[in-house]
Amino acid sequence: MTTRLVVLAYNEEAGIGQSLAAIHGLGLPDLDVIVVDDGSTDRTESIVRQMKATVPLELLSHEVNRGVAAAFDTGLRHAAAISKPGDFVITIEGDGTNSLQALGPIISLLGEGYDVVCGSRYVPGGGYHGFPLGRRIWSVGANLVMRWYCGLVPVKDYTLFYRGYRAELLQEAFRRYGRRFIEAQGFFANIEILVKLSRLRPLRAAETPVVYAYGAKRSGSKMRVWRNLSEYLRFFVRDSRRPSRPRS
Repeated sequence: MTTRLVVLAYNEEAGIGQSLAAIHGLGLPDLDVIVVDDGSTDRTESIVRQMKATVPLELLSHEVNRGVAAAFDTGLRHAAAISKPGDFVITIEGDGTNSLQALGPIISLLGEGYDVVCGSRYVPGGGYHGFPLGRRIWSVGANLVMRWYCGLVPVKDYTLFYRGYRAELLQEAFRRYGRRFIEAQGFFANIEILVKLSRLRPLRAAETPVVYAYGAKRSGSKMRVWRNLSEYLRFFVRDSRRPSRPRS
């Protein structure tokens, strides 16, 4: 059984080396690290290439910045393609904001048979450190809306990138949705993934606490609230007219 950790990175030269070294330092068995560099214009890609000499990892690079949705698609599609049933795939941001201590619990819960395990700021032990008030209000509101719309029990945190999947679930999703699995263009892609997985079949889902340490971010935020809001609205309109259902 292999766990594939997909690390999403864009202009993270200030912290990507430290983040990858910390992941390697955990000493987790059977862990394959896949870095998706989304067309960084700084030294992110070169730092990752240098680290390949001492840290086992795979680098997938976009020649130009294509956005976080494309990074998700590249990383998850590749991880699913090279995985066997029973393997795990976990996504995480490359900016150091999410505690690596949650990796062990995510892997353990997937090993217990859960299909999806979400890192969550809304369960005991989870939370925010240094998160801007406006962004926090937006996050709470967005997650309340998605809990109502999707209703995947017991998930409370739909927006955090830190999430684990059983490989066979992703393989089924790519097979049945095809290129329509990820249609969003930006940050909403992470939510879209969970919504569409919930429509494949009844899922066993779980959450584990994660502290989002905004102060650990060494790069600027790439999320734009108004652009993200427009993606929510486009999804709801599209989904009301043509519900996103998998092929039989």
